[in-house]
Amino acid sequence: MPFATLNGHRLHYTDSDPGGSTRPVLLFLHAYTCHAGLWDGMVARFADRFRCLAFDLPGHGQSDATDAAGSMGYLAECAVAVLDAADVARAHMCGLSIGGMIAQHLGFSHADRVASLVLACTTGRLAPEAVGLWDERLAAIRARGLWSQVHSTMERWYGQGVMDRFGPGDLDPIARMIATTTVEGAIACGRAVRAHDVLQRLGGITAPTLVIGGDLDLSFPPDHPEALASAIADARLAMLAGAGHLAPVQTPDAFADAMAAFYDRIGV
Repeated sequence: MPFATLNGHRLHYTDSDPGGSTRPVLLFLHAYTCHAGLWDGMVARFADRFRCLAFDLPGHGQSDATDAAGSMGYLAECAVAVLDAADVARAHMCGLSIGGMIAQHLGFSHADRVASLVLACTTGRLAPEAVGLWDERLAAIRARGLWSQVHSTMERWYGQGVMDRFGPGDLDPIARMIATTTVEGAIACGRAVRAHDVLQRLGGITAPTLVIGGDLDLSFPPDHPEALASAIADARLAMLAGAGHLAPVQTPDAFADAMAAFYDRIGV
């Protein structure tokens, strides 16, 4: 089971080809209170084309928690540490939600490690009202733990009209991810999300970029991916019909098709 280490804290990651193939590398960054397993479906779709890596954010999955994860810059350093541990100089990045925020930081602060970016169901800046909601969410996690977040998070991520297509067997794995995230990890990474405001820095991203949004995403409605794509030079925007916040799980074929078309266009 591979681990990277940053400042004495372990970061668990998965590697579709630990032997180190000659294929390009694709690093997946998961959503808040999930873990690397969220990407299993996409790894299965792209493992023939890429060496696929995915890692657990601090305090998520099997990675150690640390208060340092309250900084988005530190979370970007976590991604770099995983690349270093896997002996990878440069990778294509695909991030969902907080994973997309981390990928943005990688794009302007570690450009030499980034071959391309897929920024999915994410934003360059939280809406002002969302900052207060994050304060309430983090207070609830401190007081009642992660179980208190499962129902509201699932409703927000799947949304009206999306949840109806899924039964308990589909939702349980995501609910378990939320419930088993550590309180320390959720609070630290939640602070990083709450402070995320980088729209003015995105002009510094030079890597080819695809922004993916879901038309039913309640966390980051279409105006967020649209603003994100507008802020990055030459970024492409793909809006997926019928997708909520967990687009790669809810509409996996459309999500994979958008990624594949992007990689075809940039010649990977």
